[in-house]
Amino acid sequence: MSDESIFREVDEAIRQDQLKVLLRKYGLLVLGGAVAIVAGVSGYKFWNYWTAQQASDAGGRFVGAVTLLRDGKNAEAIEVFKALADEGPSGYRRLARFRLAAVYAKDGKIAEAINIYDNLAADSGLDKIQQSFAVIQAATLRLDDAPFDEMNKRLKALAVTGNPWRHSARELLGLSAYREGKMAVAERYFNVMLGDQQTPANMRRRAEMMLSLLVQSTGAPAPAGN
Repeated sequence: MSDESIFREVDEAIRQDQLKVLLRKYGLLVLGGAVAIVAGVSGYKFWNYWTAQQASDAGGRFVGAVTLLRDGKNAEAIEVFKALADEGPSGYRRLARFRLAAVYAKDGKIAEAINIYDNLAADSGLDKIQQSFAVIQAATLRLDDAPFDEMNKRLKALAVTGNPWRHSARELLGLSAYREGKMAVAERYFNVMLGDQQTPANMRRRAEMMLSLLVQSTGAPAPAGN
């Protein structure tokens, strides 16, 4: 064996010994890091699968509850909506709460429905359109007995020009003012509705009808909308 071969073997042996030392010293850390990476990737994939599965399951349950409503099985549907509202994925939790409130309102459980709508209106997880829809629904249910001041507090911010819910808010405020005998206030809101070119046709007809009633009540012509 040549000197060069001997030196090569010695060098190789030294490197192997050094490798053994390094593995003994850092092997667990390296292995742990590799396991953590694999676990992280696996965990991410599992999370995606789990959330998709949850959404799929929740969607099936939600559609099933809607079918129960169509079949007149309100009590069973309510139980499904309640469960989804408590434990479903966030989107379905909110959808279930909206449907639950609607079912309560239809069943005459007005206080329960208003409570859910008020909570939805205050839910920062909802966008402004959804929050405003909840405000409108709660105010509609309060129309028969709430004082005008309460209705105004609920709806004033939605009745402004440019707000997508302004037509409903103005109509509710006009009706509330009329119910409470605030004829001038009611007249103003109905005229604003007529003056807004984007007021839906059905609401415009109702505003005209209410202005006719106001004319009969006050004996004076209602001012034209601008």
